[in-house]
Amino acid sequence: MRYALPALAVIAGAITACQPQPISQADEEAIRAVNTTFTAAVNAENVDAMTAVFTSDATVQPNGMPGAVGTAAIHKLFTDMMGPMRTNLRTSVTKIAGQGDMAYVTGTYHVSWTMKDSTQTAPPAEDGKWITVLWRQPDKSWKFASDTWNPNAMPAMPAPAHAARRH
Repeated sequence: MRYALPALAVIAGAITACQPQPISQADEEAIRAVNTTFTAAVNAENVDAMTAVFTSDATVQPNGMPGAVGTAAIHKLFTDMMGPMRTNLRTSVTKIAGQGDMAYVTGTYHVSWTMKDSTQTAPPAEDGKWITVLWRQPDKSWKFASDTWNPNAMPAMPAPAHAARRH
């Protein structure tokens, strides 16, 4: 019995040490910096920098479009999206949480566009929300593993069908 209590203390300490720890303030700041880097890259039309904040097997799931998996597909998605227009994106982080090497971030955005071809009409400005999942990398940096966003506004409803007339 006299060895049982110290052994239990060692086991309890080992179990506690194995539990994932909440992310630190330094991690939160690093994660905010990744978001800031991405937003700045969007506004600078720098698709390479946009793609660089994603893991090699990341998934991007844009609203109203097919998703992209892996940096080559993500790069193509962003290139295609940014091709005809310039983007003015503002983002705001609303929550950062996580444990160990994984974190998630939620936020809001406002985006407006200007068409590169002035004869084309730009889409209307959009307000929405987003969520990303990040993984800590071996070098202790953070990268997006998954990203998705969608607008706050409901899609336009189709016009009602005309009721059949009775004769």
